[in-house]
Amino acid sequence: MSVHTAVTELALPEPRPVPVEELTAAPVGPVPFNWLAPTGRLEQALTAWGRGHLAEIPAGLSFDVLLVPGDLGRDVLVRVGAAGVRPGPVILGPAGAEFIIRPGSADDWCAPASTVLRSGSLALLPPPTVLVPETVAGRGWLVPHVHRAPSAPPGAGVPSAVHLLEPYLAAVQAAGART
Repeated sequence: MSVHTAVTELALPEPRPVPVEELTAAPVGPVPFNWLAPTGRLEQALTAWGRGHLAEIPAGLSFDVLLVPGDLGRDVLVRVGAAGVRPGPVILGPAGAEFIIRPGSADDWCAPASTVLRSGSLALLPPPTVLVPETVAGRGWLVPHVHRAPSAPPGAGVPSAVHLLEPYLAAVQAAGART
């Protein structure tokens, strides 16, 4: 029997789609399935993270992003903690801090020197194991997200913008007083 014949007679199982519950990101750390799965980009995120790249995830479907400029982000984070609020995931990027917040919770946000990424915008998420001071393309997790099951509601573990408003305004005021 030739090698070719032996290989063609070898019965291989048919490929099957992998249910989201079986997807693993062991090499990339904990995955917030609950706010990635609704975006339709879960597999792309796991692939990008597995390669050590940023994942492009659309905002507005299961989370929005509050962009806080420069060093103001760390001050907001301290003030949020002092207020007894869990900040949720926060990315430190080249322009400042990016707070992952519940979708639609910042629809009325009008605080100075900040921007909200909403539906149609892409958020660039570093791999879950990239924690500041380590970065990928200048971005790392200042506050990492935690693993969430696909069955968890999309907003679980992600704060509402209303919980960030008062600490944010206090940080802006303090920054203004220092200048």
